[in-house]
Amino acid sequence: LHWNLAIAWLGLPKEIKTDNGPCFISSSTSQWCARWNIALKHGIPYNSTGQAIVERANQT
Repeated sequence: LHWNLAIAWLGLPKEIKTDNGPCFISSSTSQWCARWNIALKHGIPYNSTGQAIVERANQT
């Protein structure tokens, strides 16, 4: 995961908010977040406005 690099650079977040992509809803991602004590939040499916901050960061 690229999140390891992000944590090394930015520090440990309390929460990560993602869309519902397969890599974000996988059990390995959930386990990784649990290991680091990070809350993993998913957006509402098919609702891009609920993901406005994430979408803006991705420029989509």
